[in-house]
Amino acid sequence: MTSSIKSWKLITLIVLPIWILLGSGCAVISESECQAGLWYERGLEDGARGRGQGTVYKIAQKCHEYGVRTDTEAWMRGHEEGVERYCTPENGFVVGRRGRNYEGVCTGPSADLFLANYERGLAVYQAEKQYNALVDRYHDAEREVDNIEEALDEAETKEEARSLRRQRRTLLREMRHLEAEMMHFGGFGAFNPLLFY
Repeated sequence: MTSSIKSWKLITLIVLPIWILLGSGCAVISESECQAGLWYERGLEDGARGRGQGTVYKIAQKCHEYGVRTDTEAWMRGHEEGVERYCTPENGFVVGRRGRNYEGVCTGPSADLFLANYERGLAVYQAEKQYNALVDRYHDAEREVDNIEEALDEAETKEEARSLRRQRRTLLREMRHLEAEMMHFGGFGAFNPLLFY
């Protein structure tokens, strides 16, 4: 009986924080925001952030739980205006460059320009992520080489020293390869976004 209670407590301690984190990420609107109304302003903000029209249904569902009726029409008017602000070519690049998701809210001629610039920005974002991964691996390899240098000073047998030197050669080869890869991005410590526009 006591072991099953201990198991239950352990499960609760592990699962509860995860459930709280997941639950807090899903909060679309708070009770106080529902009570305040400001549906036009809320729609304007959601549109300017590129959120899709489906957002209003999530808001309405949540506010219904708090006993508040959502003014969907006011939200839609605000959303439409917010989307106009969002769907500019300049913002398309900014949204992509930050690696944000695009929910397909733009329509008409602005959609093509937005999307073209979004894809350019996203290409730069993804290239910078690849570059940073190369830099991180280079620094890891550098630290490993330093550790091997220290271990070589303390090596007790010729076989151990030979093995450590072999590992060091492999790492140094990898570092040269990483430096060559980084040149495609502008060089070591010099990511050049202009190469990916």
